[in-house]
Amino acid sequence: MPQSVQPVTEAIQRGEKHKAIELIKQALSVDPNDIDMLLVLATLAEEPSRKRQVLNRILSLEPTNQAARGMLLEMDRLEMRAVHSPPKPAPEPEPAVPPTPQSPLLAAKPSETVIEKPLVFRYSSIGLVVLYLFTIVFCCGGLLIASQNMANSLPSLGLALLFGLTALSVSSKVDVSESGVRSSTLLGSTHIKWSEIASLKSNAMKRKLELISGTGRSVSISTQVKNYSRAIEILRQKRPDLFGEPGVSSPQVKPSAQGYEESPSTIGDHQPAFTTTRTFRKSFIKQYGLLFALIPMCLLFVWLGLASAETRVAFFVTAGVCALLMLIPFFQVSGIKVEPNKLTIQTFFEEKEFSAGQIQEIKMGSVHGRYGRVTNFVNILPVEGKNYPLNGFSEGDELIYGFLMNWWKGSQNR
Repeated sequence: MPQSVQPVTEAIQRGEKHKAIELIKQALSVDPNDIDMLLVLATLAEEPSRKRQVLNRILSLEPTNQAARGMLLEMDRLEMRAVHSPPKPAPEPEPAVPPTPQSPLLAAKPSETVIEKPLVFRYSSIGLVVLYLFTIVFCCGGLLIASQNMANSLPSLGLALLFGLTALSVSSKVDVSESGVRSSTLLGSTHIKWSEIASLKSNAMKRKLELISGTGRSVSISTQVKNYSRAIEILRQKRPDLFGEPGVSSPQVKPSAQGYEESPSTIGDHQPAFTTTRTFRKSFIKQYGLLFALIPMCLLFVWLGLASAETRVAFFVTAGVCALLMLIPFFQVSGIKVEPNKLTIQTFFEEKEFSAGQIQEIKMGSVHGRYGRVTNFVNILPVEGKNYPLNGFSEGDELIYGFLMNWWKGSQNR
């Protein structure tokens, strides 16, 4: 045991937790990168988010620290067990010890809290406000023009109608419940049971994911709803077989405070190992389509620079910017191959292989653009090295995310 940690350890053994925390704060004020003190602080932290923050801080300083990795792995296992296990019935309180539901330790156990209402995912309010605003503006403009000339008002009224119908169609919500998924708009609603889902179809143009039944009936989930990644994770937990995990039937899932809980038969050591091999490759147009616009622009600015001595510098600088932008597709991920024992990530310049242990996290991220539009992508975060964002694959980000998560979780449980 390091000498600097011994006073803290002695204070903990005496039950003087507050004094131990004060000693840790004093040590970290002198050396914020004291890994030994940070490890003790992580051990004492009761809030899971705070504990995870401290452990990530340790790994940022020392990526190979086995103690921090072990604690993080144990937290992940406990969280998976809490998410996947059915809630235990609350024990009868003893007369001498009244229950304390306000305790932060009890609040940190989501598996003990069950919600009966479905989880609701709604469309971005900013996007809706913009659509309704455009509808009102074009409608008012069309009516104003119609008071003078009816024929001239038709374009504005047509745009108002278009924006209005679009706003109505996307004013949707998705209800995820024990029975299945229900998608509702102002124009109607559709419902599909978990057991009825036969396949998934990602429609990037319409920004929606279709859950298709064996009879061809489908329910659409807008990719623009808030917490879309959470909805996809619930779908993966409920129907892992849709994402390439063999031999898994639809597990029993119950709603909880932070998502859905699977039966213990699908987690931990009982989770079947991932045995599927699948290759995802981005199309040539998706990967290099930007070059068809940038190359002519670059050549045009070079020609304009050669033709005009007065503005030559400006045109050459613009051509240089275009040339730099042309390099972007060559560094983006063009393909991935998921195999039982490894993941291969391909770019134009490299082909890198990772085992499950070399991956720190796989998650779905979101980028909010103008007018509330959301672009979702899959992000692979290795333990060491750069991140690999995935976007633009024809199979859809949701399917790729599910395959990668099933591979990662299954390989970890081998």
